[in-house]
This record gives sequence, C-alpha cells and structure tokens, in this order.
Amino acid sequence: MNNKIKTKFQTIGGKFGERQVRYLTSGSGPVIFLLHQSPKSADEYKPLMKLWSNDFCMIAPDTPGFGSSDPLESEKVTIEEIAEATIELADALGIDRFGLYGFHTGAIISIALAHKFSNRIEAVSCNGVLVLTDDELEKIRAEYLPPFEPRWDGGHLSWLWSRMREQLVFFPWHERTKVARMKFSISDPLILHENAVDVMRAGDNYRSAYGAAFEYRLENFVPELKVPALITAGEWDPLCKCLEDLTPSRSTVIESSKDQDQALEKSRAHLLKHSKNKSIVFPECAMKNNGLTRSVIETSVGDICIQKNFDQTDENPLVIIPPIGGSSKTIKYLSNGLSKEQKLIVIDLPGHGESVKDIKEPILDCFNQAVSDVIDDQRIKYFTLAIINHPGSLSQLINEKNARINHLILIEPWFVDRMFIEEYIEKGLPDIKKEWHGGHLNQYWYMVRDSKLFWPWYNTVIDGIMDLKPQLDETQLQDEVTELIRSESNWISAMIGSLNASVNIEIDVKTTVCYRENHPLSQLPHKKNNFSKLQLDDEIRNWSENLKTIL
Repeated sequence: MNNKIKTKFQTIGGKFGERQVRYLTSGSGPVIFLLHQSPKSADEYKPLMKLWSNDFCMIAPDTPGFGSSDPLESEKVTIEEIAEATIELADALGIDRFGLYGFHTGAIISIALAHKFSNRIEAVSCNGVLVLTDDELEKIRAEYLPPFEPRWDGGHLSWLWSRMREQLVFFPWHERTKVARMKFSISDPLILHENAVDVMRAGDNYRSAYGAAFEYRLENFVPELKVPALITAGEWDPLCKCLEDLTPSRSTVIESSKDQDQALEKSRAHLLKHSKNKSIVFPECAMKNNGLTRSVIETSVGDICIQKNFDQTDENPLVIIPPIGGSSKTIKYLSNGLSKEQKLIVIDLPGHGESVKDIKEPILDCFNQAVSDVIDDQRIKYFTLAIINHPGSLSQLINEKNARINHLILIEPWFVDRMFIEEYIEKGLPDIKKEWHGGHLNQYWYMVRDSKLFWPWYNTVIDGIMDLKPQLDETQLQDEVTELIRSESNWISAMIGSLNASVNIEIDVKTTVCYRENHPLSQLPHKKNNFSKLQLDDEIRNWSENLKTIL
C-alpha cells in the first residue's frame, strides 16, 4: 500500500494562464480529490489521508491562491472557475473520472464540479455547505472578508489572530449578537496558529475562494445533480441547519450526522460504493514557458522542493541556497532577476519552504545530503553555488573540496568568532511559544524587522544600529516572517549547527564574498586573502544585477 503522503507540483496552461498547482497524494484504489475549506490548504487533509489510505488514491490540491498554488488569472474568481481549474488539474494528471470529498468551501466547489462536469465526476460527498438569504449575503459582502495587507507595525497579525479566534465565538464572525453566538470551545493555540499561518501563506488571496463560496447559490443546483451525491454535516457544525434549505435530486442524499467521525464514515462508504478501481501514474511536472518551475525531488532525507528554469542537464547552473529560516519564496527579489539570463536552481533546505518538515538530527547532515542528492538527481556535473548568509549550512559539501563546485558565491556570509556565536545562541534564537493571545506572531515580526535595522537583531541600542538603507518592504517582511514560522524549530537547530560549523569551514575553491558597503560583517577579515569581493547595492532588488557581473 502507498500510505506515504507526498508533495507534488503540476504545471497547467489553460483558460487561466500558465500556473502551478501544489497537491498532496497518498493511498491506492479509486481516485478521489479532497477539496479543502477556506482559508486553509491541502495540509489540513493529512490526518484524513492517513485514515483513508487503504481505500482511495487521494489527490488533495491547494485551491488556487491558497497554500502554494498560484492564483487564477481572473478579475473576480467564482466557484465555477475554481471547478474549471480543478478539471484542468485532472486533465494535466491524465485523470478522466474521479470522486470528490469536500469540506465547507471544498464542499461547495464539489457541488459545482458535480453540476457542471457530471461526465467527469463519479460520486461526490459534501461535508458542510452554506445557504444564505439575500440579506445575509449583503452583510457577508460588506464585512466578512476585509483585505489582508501587511502593516509596518505587524498590526495585521494581531487582527488575524483575533479573527481566527472570533470565528469560534460567532458565525458570521462579525455578527456579535446572541443569535450569532456559537457553542464552541476556543481551539488550542496550536490549532489557531495553523489557521493563521494558512492565511499568511495566502495573503490577500484568502478572499478569493472564500468570497466565491458565499456568492455561489448552490441551493439552485443541488436539485439538478445527476451524480451520486451525499450532502451532510455534523450536528456541531453551524452549517448543519443549511441542510434544511436544500431540495435533493434523485441521485442526492441529504442528511445530518451526529459528529465529524460519522460524517467522515458516511462519506467514505458513499465514495467507495460509487467509485471504480483504477490505476494512475502521476506524470512529471512540466516546465513552465516563463520563469521558475517548482517541482519536488525525492531524496534520501525526504521530499525536497526546488525551483529551476531549465529542463535538460546543464553543465554549470547557478544553485542558490536561501538563508536558514527562509525559502525560495523569500529570495524572489534575487532569483526572479537572475532567472531571466542564468540557468538556475533554488533549493528549499529540509525543514524549510515546501520541503520535508519531519527531519532527523544532526540537521546539517540532512542539508548536505539533500543538496547532494538534488545535484545527482538533476545529473549536474559542475555548478556555481551561492549561499545566502550561512555558509556553515553546507560546510560538509564545501569541506569535501567538491570538484564539482566551479565557483562559490557567499552573499553576506556570517563569518563570526566563537564569542559572537555563544552570545547569539543565547540571545538571538528565542524559543517562541504559541501563546493563547497570539502575541508570538508579533514576536516573529519584530525579530525579522529588527534584523534589517540592528546587528545582531536583538542589539537594539545605539551601537547596534546598522549604517545601511533600511530594507523594510512590508510584503518582503511578511514573506520572511511566514517562512520563518513555517520552519518551526528547524531554523533554530540549523542556526546553531551552521554557526558552529562556520568556524572550521575549509574553502578550497574559487570564492566571491558579497556585502553591502557598510554591513557590519563586511569589515571583518575573511578567512582567505584570495577571496574575491563584490560590493552589493543598498537595494536588495538590485542584487541580481550585481551578481550577473561575476556569473
């Protein structure tokens, strides 16, 4: 049985432009799609995928604009368009007919798929659907989905936490009345944290599918369904009452369930009854015509996400390693510019970005093995290696005097002494707890923001002020904060390992060290006098042009 949950990407060129979809897959048996609620991602289905792995071959895509799926090119996304986009994914994967399980927004998308593409859908199970009056819809439009825009002071994160908490108190969350009051316990901070991070990943795109679900008048389409359909909801679910407003078709069963477990078991039985066994071989992720293509490489330490802009083996591509706590998403300012002229691969280190999160210690062994495996998988003989901030992260690869590295580019590397390392480990790597009030999100925000203003980030006194042009673009900060949070405790372990490894690193390859003119570390003596030096622009968005001069 194929019980392992794997992350994959697929490139699609269709009605909504060229885009990539991230999806999870696991199990064997009839093919079913799992469509998630808003504003979540496919990750919410990992527990269910383990539960159903012996029953189905499951495909759980991130809805366009959520998780790591690209948004649709559309002025105003509709549920019908998301349904079309899902069919485009099925086409790209070579899947003709399949079943559907959807929860909340995912359930509404499932109904649209079953109604519009009945020839493609074998069966559908919907868990929790929404029916609104015209007055309720107007209030939703006015208040339910305000823009999510990063603020300089991190205030958007305080709002977000309160919003995630409030939706467990009132439905709709903005209706603070006795009628709207729900009987729910406030979720554990771990759950609230996961929900908040999913919105952070989506950004303002969180309003797309969420808003489209409210606009879709499914009560008009349920009576016309021809596909075997089960529409249910647990009695605990505030949407359970909406079942009373639906008129079933001849192929539709509408009934409540005692709880979530019963709703899931009914859904499993319904899909098994009406789905046929089939086999599927997942295709390779096709290359995009423009820009960088995301794909996942299976390595000895787990699935590793990469971005690249070439299909065939290249003799000397540029391999970029993002900083610890970051990912390919946080260095778009560099990779997007370089990819226009340079053969390029960006690797999300284990524990970061879309790469495997559950990794073993020592973490640096995983880093070095993963990068080595990716290079082997891509059949690259020689390459230029660029590491941002932390050369110790790949000290083993460098110390091996790897003859395959033609040129090592160190971008503002941390070459520091033992005293600094001991102090940084003590003060610079806080164990940030997930607090019930959500204040930990702002801790991350100010830690990242202060790192642009002070050296090191916790040294917020006059002597710590960096004589550099502040790089405080809120969108960039938001990406860095989100990816740092998503790396969980991996970034702390990796920082400790990398700092310690940097002391004994041996570099015996052509090396260029790159700094902004007044960066605090630019004045320190480097380990070898034969290092070439490159001055970086004060604006990080110009760094790609700087690097082109040495590539």
